[in-house]
Parts: sequence; C-alpha cells; structure tokens
Amino acid sequence: MKKSVVFFLSLFLSVAIFAQKQIDDANAQVRKVSGFHAIKSSHGIKVYLTQSNSEAVAVSANSTEYRDKMKTVVENGVLRIYFDNDDWKLWQHITNKQLRAYVSVKELDRIDVSSGSSVQIEDVLNSNKLVLDASSGASIKGKVDAESMTVDQSSGSVITISGQIKGTLKVEGNSGSIFHGFDLSAENCDAETNSGAGIKITVNKELTVDASSGGYIHYKGNGSIKDVHTSSGGSVSRKS
Repeated sequence: MKKSVVFFLSLFLSVAIFAQKQIDDANAQVRKVSGFHAIKSSHGIKVYLTQSNSEAVAVSANSTEYRDKMKTVVENGVLRIYFDNDDWKLWQHITNKQLRAYVSVKELDRIDVSSGSSVQIEDVLNSNKLVLDASSGASIKGKVDAESMTVDQSSGSVITISGQIKGTLKVEGNSGSIFHGFDLSAENCDAETNSGAGIKITVNKELTVDASSGGYIHYKGNGSIKDVHTSSGGSVSRKS
C-alpha cells in the first residue's frame, strides 16, 4: 500500500500545517522547529508558505536520501532551510531532487532566498513590516498585505507580488533582477534600479525613482513622481 503523509490543521502529531489546505506528499517529514519570525532558504529548495495560528515545518524530496540531507534550523529567530552539500556528487545534481519545504507561520517579517530557491506564498501573507531579499536566480511569488515593505534584489532574481502596502514600499534591484509589482498597490514608493534590473510598480501617491546603467522602472496608478534621477541608460516611464 502506498504510504502518504497528509497534513491538516490541528491534525497529524498535533502539528498545524496549512489551514484549510491538504498536502499529500509521500516523502514528507515533519521537523520539530519553532520560534521563528523569518525564513532563509537556499540550494534550489521550493518553499510553500502559509500563515495560520501556529508554526510548523515539513520537508520532502524525491527520495528519503535527499530529504534527510535537508536541514531546518532556527538561529536568532530565522528558520534556515538548506541542503547539506558536503557530498559534492549529491550537490551537483540537486536540481533533479525536487527539494520541497512546507512552512506554516504565525508572524513573518522577512523572507530571504538565494541560489535558485523559491518561495510560494499561499493565500495572503499579513505583516506589519516585511522584508524580501532575493539573489542568485531565486524567486518569491504571492500576495501580501503589509504596512510597509522593503525589497532587495540582485543577480537575476524574480519577485512577483500582488496585494497592498498601506504605507511605503522600497524596492532596490540590480544585476538583471526583476520585480513584478503592477498588481501590488502601494501608497508611496522609493524605487532604485541599476545594471539592467527592472521594477514594475503601482503607486497611489508619491514616487521617488533612481534608474541607472540600463535599469528601468515602469509605474502605474495615480501617484506622481516626487523626485527622479536617471543616468547611463536608465529609464522611467508610466504605463497605462
């Protein structure tokens, strides 16, 4: 008989995972970690993130060998999810291992992804002050509702965010990164881009922009530009 692990809220070892969402993953394993308010993921791991009234973590891969190489540790309030790459033969083929993590959070103030890792936000992530940091081909996708948000991107990373920022959104992109934020409504925005990076935003009130070295900023909404600076092929344009 096929073995499967099914996670429900307030079910399975009294661990709540993914409110109103069922996860059926034959290789999933619950990890006993708690006390985190930030997530840092790397090594190509795909993180499925849900907000609920409790914390929980589970990991999976296409074999138990690779799953057991996945590390989940909490350091200074940060949940680190990474692959133990001491064995180079395992590491060089990591993209084929389907490394996954299922994370339920109560409160979250930072998401940090690198080295091809990705975070998929399920439903809506509510936060007061949220920081998104993506580099080295990593990605973040989902919907947020926050008072303020700061985004720092580099090295071909991609962030696609919808929802609303009630206060100020700060976005900095460089080295070919892309921020897709037309479906994210921000009251105010400070945007800076360079080295071929792109920023797409929707602003309701005031916008401060700085684009250089081939970077571009496209904006929508009723917001007006408070301050603008372009140089070395950087560009700023309003989109309909």
